[in-house]
Amino acid sequence: MVRAKTNAPRRKMSAEAHSPTPFEVTHGIFVVRTNLEGRFTYANRAYLAYMGLESLPAGTSALDQVEPTERPRVLAAAKQALKHRGQPVWLEFGKLRPGLAWSRSRWEFVAVCDASGQPIELQCSGYDVSDSYRQERFREEVTALLAEALQQDSQPEALLRRALEAALGMVPVAQAGSVTLRGPDGRFHFVAAQGYDLAALSQVSLDPSEPLSLSRHIQARVFGPADLAGFNARLDPKRREILEKAGCSDRIQAMLSVPVVVAEEPRAYLYLDHFERGDAFDALDLRQVEALAHYLALMLQESDLQQHLLHLRYHDPQTGLANLRLLLERLGGRLATRRRQDAAHLALLAIRIPALERLQELFGPLGRSAAVQTAARRILEATRFGDLLAWDVRQFWLLLGGLARPEDVLPIVERLQQALSLPLLPGWEGYTSTPMLGVALAGPETSPEDLLQQAEAAVGQASRPGMVVFFDPALREALQEERWLNEALRQAISYRQLELYFQPVVELGSQHVQHLEALLRWPHPERGFIPPTRFIPLAERQGWMAELGDWVIAEAARKAACWGVPIAVNLSASQLTPTLPQAITAHCREAGIGPEGLVLEITESQALEPTALGVLQALAEEGYALHLDDFGSGYSSLEQITRLPIRAIKLGQGFLSSLGEDPLPESPTARVLTAVKSMGEGLGLEVIVEGIETKAQHRYLLAQGFRFGQGYLLGRPADARGTGRRLKQRR
Repeated sequence: MVRAKTNAPRRKMSAEAHSPTPFEVTHGIFVVRTNLEGRFTYANRAYLAYMGLESLPAGTSALDQVEPTERPRVLAAAKQALKHRGQPVWLEFGKLRPGLAWSRSRWEFVAVCDASGQPIELQCSGYDVSDSYRQERFREEVTALLAEALQQDSQPEALLRRALEAALGMVPVAQAGSVTLRGPDGRFHFVAAQGYDLAALSQVSLDPSEPLSLSRHIQARVFGPADLAGFNARLDPKRREILEKAGCSDRIQAMLSVPVVVAEEPRAYLYLDHFERGDAFDALDLRQVEALAHYLALMLQESDLQQHLLHLRYHDPQTGLANLRLLLERLGGRLATRRRQDAAHLALLAIRIPALERLQELFGPLGRSAAVQTAARRILEATRFGDLLAWDVRQFWLLLGGLARPEDVLPIVERLQQALSLPLLPGWEGYTSTPMLGVALAGPETSPEDLLQQAEAAVGQASRPGMVVFFDPALREALQEERWLNEALRQAISYRQLELYFQPVVELGSQHVQHLEALLRWPHPERGFIPPTRFIPLAERQGWMAELGDWVIAEAARKAACWGVPIAVNLSASQLTPTLPQAITAHCREAGIGPEGLVLEITESQALEPTALGVLQALAEEGYALHLDDFGSGYSSLEQITRLPIRAIKLGQGFLSSLGEDPLPESPTARVLTAVKSMGEGLGLEVIVEGIETKAQHRYLLAQGFRFGQGYLLGRPADARGTGRRLKQRR
């Protein structure tokens, strides 16, 4: 079976040169001989029958009958036998048997030597181990699968993925495979695949009631092309296309399908596929896969039981909500993460509804249970994704994470009070369900138990429904500040105490004012100027931005008419409604200016909202110039930006800050600026650079060909009187 150089004279051998008597009488033992070039010189009848041959083709290479992937190993074994004469070398490998997709046999390699001890031939004796090999693989795979299931709490999806790997290992003829699992909707969904695109298959679900469905039999079966074609023909076009394209269902010649039955119902289906032969799978394959499905059913049943016990351990049986055990564990993890990563603020709310006790007196435990369920649903509707709601017989607990500021808990408190203001049961309108709330904010060294006790103590201090008690002093101070700010802003908007300041956008070369940007300012008589970053988000939360934004547009239109200079106005997300174009046009008509008198600035996040695109298109069609503000500071999608009807992009101040006071042309930021400029010009957009503060930056931008800019160097924001004087001076 190999080629090896030797100085010994060659003996010409043939099948007739050997006495057939010792080997021809055997039926289960295969005997072959090859010369030193690896070509057959003899094969007994048992081997010829095993390979499906009438006679041995003269001069055939023994390696031609070996699986291609096994040939290097066979060649190495032959060389070892010739090198160590008299010492047998054993090897197990696959043979290419006509009519069979797969086989396995075990062989002994022994060198045949002449009288001088030189090797002249190689004798190989073997026997078929296909079935025993598959049975051993079955034992190994099932043992490994059971061991993994015992060592870790496997979810059904993970268990089925590992089971598919085991099935492919124990059924060698399988060339690909997949698994479906019955979901909560009662349909079977693909959760594992080998040789296929699982992401595509996961878009398909199979209904058990569909004809054939590949999931209505209760024993292992082999389906052929006609079965699969008939099934696919009854599917809707989308699922059929996915199964044929991603699942190769139109190329499968044999599909071995076996159900995994749990509690007398199919829970999952395991599919093994072969693409070349319709008779690839034999009876042993079916028996072994059925046995695997039996073990898998036991493991899924055990997993279901573990999940049920785990759910009972960590959830309240009445509501299905988390209990205190889960709350404390989750709270401990959040606190540890917060200490390690200096994460956002963490708060715990105790929510007590006094009327629940009265309800039990009137309607009994069932009525109280129904009210608790209703209250839980309303609380969950008022919370955010990731918040944890728990119940412990007498009150709810709400764990809030990801708070940027302590006072961010206040809007959530307001939503909870509103959600629980309605009666919890029909006919119970006479009894208020307004809760009492206790709030505790986690400190640097707060433990889960401490935070629980603090929230409990806070809600215990609430003396009436609707009352909110804050345990943490810092949060109490923040609450007072937030309440003051809320009331002061409400009055400032009502009495028009906010002002517009204006900052010029100029042509960098001529210093000519291109337009002015209107900036909202709040001068408070006692606290000075309150930053927009504080009061604008509050106005958004309270729903005041529509009124405030409308006033800004009207005031800007009047100033544009007075000064003869276009004025840019920043639009908020809440203003981008279908009625906005009509409202802006009305203000411009009243001020006596056309659309060219206003520039409307929007941010990337607002512009890329699907609902905003129609409003922006309408504004552009009316003739208003749209500028994309703070370009590069958000999650820009160039593909979508090209769809926006904008005329200019404003580069956020971060570009100039990174560029430095004395820009270097070869710096990374400088190269990015140049690239953005080229992109803007390529899209036919003006590029406005914000944050110009030094003469060196001004010179650099001029040298690079930038036309427009804004910044303290070119003009600081000024009120209406100061802006009017500035415009007169520039003229």
